[in-house]
Amino acid sequence: MRFQIENYDSQHEDQWLECLKETFYDSLYYDTMLKFKPRYEQPIVELVTLHGEKIVAFLDIEMIPPTEQLCRKDEAHCGQITLIGVHPDYRRKNLGTNLLEYAIKHIKNKFKATRLEVSFREDEGIYRWFHSMKFLPCDKYYEVSFSQDFFIKYGIELPFGINPSVLTGFVDQEGFRYLTTDHPPEKSYSYLIMEKIL
Repeated sequence: MRFQIENYDSQHEDQWLECLKETFYDSLYYDTMLKFKPRYEQPIVELVTLHGEKIVAFLDIEMIPPTEQLCRKDEAHCGQITLIGVHPDYRRKNLGTNLLEYAIKHIKNKFKATRLEVSFREDEGIYRWFHSMKFLPCDKYYEVSFSQDFFIKYGIELPFGINPSVLTGFVDQEGFRYLTTDHPPEKSYSYLIMEKIL
């Protein structure tokens, strides 16, 4: 049975969510659970790979303005990979590569994209794959989260109604050094940012 790349359709949502859950379960994104497929403010390319009627891979690329770009702030036509994954039963079949190559042609033709960027929790396997696709590293940042104990320990008062257990933020390397020295977060993940000139 052949693999077919198609545009995502809302009728795919339940199956898309199931594929995402299976894909992320054994990855660094095991804690990422979605109840709905993300909706985007900017123009978007949403693709899926089908094996028969089953979604086995997915890719979302959002076209973003300079103010939201991670590597540079001067590109008029920049895409950002927001989600990409291949179901674990279908890995090592070049599905991710084929999906990304298809998407790049699409955003170059439709949006005149000149650059594509991606950020991900730092992982050697993911890094190697993006590097094989001619992405180069450009920056690094950290996702940090805090428990209630953090705010009690350091005497930090939060506005009424804010639950500290759900506070998560992103900091650059300088901010992360400050946090780990003086106010260590409960959890932290390093993110690598890479870019590809199209």
